[in-house]
Amino acid sequence: MYDQLHKFDRESSQIVRYVYFKSLVRAEQDLTPLKSKTSGLGEGGRGFYDALRGIYTAVREKDRSSLFVKLYRGAAPKDISALSEKFKQEAYRPTTDEYERGFLIAWEITLKMLSELKESYPDYPLKDEQPAPSTVIEGDDSAFEVKPRKKVRVRQKPKAKEPSDTES
Repeated sequence: MYDQLHKFDRESSQIVRYVYFKSLVRAEQDLTPLKSKTSGLGEGGRGFYDALRGIYTAVREKDRSSLFVKLYRGAAPKDISALSEKFKQEAYRPTTDEYERGFLIAWEITLKMLSELKESYPDYPLKDEQPAPSTVIEGDDSAFEVKPRKKVRVRQKPKAKEPSDTES
């Protein structure tokens, strides 16, 4: 199973690159053919595809609680690489079923690529989140204008007409 799924190492690594550089449309385009290629591998292929699809979805939805997004945003490359090795070892546990094995192999490949990308482009994941440089100079109060607070207008309900003597 390991060798069969590692034939898709290049395709899955490319999907991780697209996700890393936030080219999610391209990642989704590459997921579709990967699904058809891995579907012939049974449960292991399904687990492999589901892992990659889940990673893509977590980034698309900006799910900060997902493992991939947490690693993407804040883990060191060596820690990610160590986790990749742990997933590889877990894939060969005797009690691991085929679906789980495929899932773990996809994570192993993903984390290996993520580690390499974070090594080469360490600041990329957070570049969109950095605040824009401020144009206001500290101590320069002329940039702010204080306006008086507007009073809230209370609307009164119109009074009901009282019956007049002429109406009876």
